[in-house]
Amino acid sequence: MKLDLHFFVGAHRIVFMDTKEIAPVPPESAKPYSFEPASPLSVEEPIAWYLHHAAAAADKAGLKTVRTQARVAFMRQFGQRCKVARGAREINDVAATVGVHRNTIWNIERGDSLPDAFELEVLAKEYNTTPTHLLGGERHEKAPPIGMVPRSVQAVQVDAFVYVPLFDARSSAASGAFNDIDAVIAMRPFDAHFIRYELGISHNDIAMSVMVGVSMEPWLHSKDTLLTDLKDRDALTEGIHVVRLDGALLVKKLQRLPGKILRVSSYNQAYEPFDIHSHEDTGRDFAVLGRVRWAGVAFN
Repeated sequence: MKLDLHFFVGAHRIVFMDTKEIAPVPPESAKPYSFEPASPLSVEEPIAWYLHHAAAAADKAGLKTVRTQARVAFMRQFGQRCKVARGAREINDVAATVGVHRNTIWNIERGDSLPDAFELEVLAKEYNTTPTHLLGGERHEKAPPIGMVPRSVQAVQVDAFVYVPLFDARSSAASGAFNDIDAVIAMRPFDAHFIRYELGISHNDIAMSVMVGVSMEPWLHSKDTLLTDLKDRDALTEGIHVVRLDGALLVKKLQRLPGKILRVSSYNQAYEPFDIHSHEDTGRDFAVLGRVRWAGVAFN
């Protein structure tokens, strides 16, 4: 019986009890590159992520896969920044100024396409920002000082922040609710991504006020701060709304009932619910002013 032992430096082959050769075992550096495909939601820094994985890719197929994953993540984030920068402006208005079809702006914001260099410069000018910011090269970690934002009855977007007017509820009720500049106490900054995406409010008709009374306890307490969408006035979405009743601003839970009846109730059981009928005297001072979308708790 013949015994052959073969030793090689680098790639190895071993033959025992036979002369039949077996395939060489490739060195570690020659193994094909593999990685877990990344979701666009999980890649926070697509450029850095791409460069890291591209350096380890062993072939063109692996490099192409890495590039595709990084590009999808980059386009999605770029689109989000463009939508935040657009704020409450209509897509048609922006498209007309840039000189493209509205679907072009829509596709950019959805993360389906990227503008060319010229369109990028024009978009940045229109959005009062810079191409570098839209591309993700600037990080606005701090909001501009509140004193730099003039008081307004509507929200004002500055870069990556939306400043929402905080109203004195009593003064605002006396003057007609959320339309008197003298009732604006301050402009409070919010992350624009939170307002535009998480809350889904694309316009600037939003206002803040301070909860008064205990009618909504234990959900809301006196001095809690409320953010209200002033365009959501139809009360078709059940939830907490700000209403005006006989000259006073109230925070109540609204429910639609058959017969065009609107039930107005409180979370505090000590406060009796009441109904608003469509056939009642139209001269009655009652109006739905908006739906509460966010609340901040005040600890006494």
